[in-house]
Amino acid sequence: MKRLEVKDDGKVLGFGDVMLRLTPFNHQKIIQANSFEATYSGGEANVICSLSMFDHDTKFLTKVPNNPLGEKVIKDLNSFGICTKDVTKGEGRLGIYFLEQGNGLRNSKVTYDRKYSAISLAKKDEFEIEEILKDVKLVHMSGINPALSEELKGLTLEIAKEAKKRDIVVSYDSNYRSKLWSLEDAGRFMLDILPFVDIAFLGILDFKNILKYEISESKKFEDSLSDLYKKLFEKYPNLQYASCTKRKVNSVSNNSLQGFLFDGENLSKSKVYTFDILDRVGGGDSYTAGILHGLLNKMKNDDVVEFATCASSLKHSIQGDINLVSLEDVETLMNLGIENIKR
Repeated sequence: MKRLEVKDDGKVLGFGDVMLRLTPFNHQKIIQANSFEATYSGGEANVICSLSMFDHDTKFLTKVPNNPLGEKVIKDLNSFGICTKDVTKGEGRLGIYFLEQGNGLRNSKVTYDRKYSAISLAKKDEFEIEEILKDVKLVHMSGINPALSEELKGLTLEIAKEAKKRDIVVSYDSNYRSKLWSLEDAGRFMLDILPFVDIAFLGILDFKNILKYEISESKKFEDSLSDLYKKLFEKYPNLQYASCTKRKVNSVSNNSLQGFLFDGENLSKSKVYTFDILDRVGGGDSYTAGILHGLLNKMKNDDVVEFATCASSLKHSIQGDINLVSLEDVETLMNLGIENIKR
């Protein structure tokens, strides 16, 4: 069975933006709200925080404003045991996003306020890439940072290239955000970075909308996904794994989820988990962290995707973006299912 080719020692590095999330209380809309719950998070940071909860040695790379908000981000990352020695401080502000949590037939809605954020103003020469990568065995990035500026496009690509020179595993999540860049821009960048990626998080919509692959409407989901992954691996022989989820929205407050993992030959899948939702944001990041945890720990592929799907399912019961569950929590759901009370 195929295993991830990764160094025995080193940290898992995340590179990305961290934002202030402001959420109206009690499912209110922004126009109703006079007070908000404040939390700090970001796609890549969510993954690294979750991996820290799973006992991995981690660190994070970003740029924050040189003010108390930047200090708060660093303090929160440190509270998870994440190394922040490479975090840069400087001009700019902390990006904000407002989350209106849906209810009934009303969907959740995100409103961004991130222009002139510190990370979007960052320059490549603010980061000593060779020094940053010295103690790293895997780096996780996504399509969010390169969507923020031309400078970050170049920096993300350079980190991936330098990582490959050092036999560091590169994990990349498409994480497409339509409010940040176009499908065409995302597609061009995807083509640039995929030759340096070991683990790709891409779903059928990414193949269709970003990579412009033809999708067979007559095939079952699993067959279509397997065919797409095979084509991708033929074009990019550097790839070791690819993964995604299939989500069924039963209602705003109830979803079903299934995970898939491809190793170049075989497609593994999890059971389908159906759950009520307290907070959906971060569900994808928790799945990503679960896949990375399983691969880093050389679990069997079937167990990797089962672990990741369980981790993501549990995240939907956690308020905030970050998956505050332990290894024991995930393994209990995997092996025993739901217990009435844990005693």
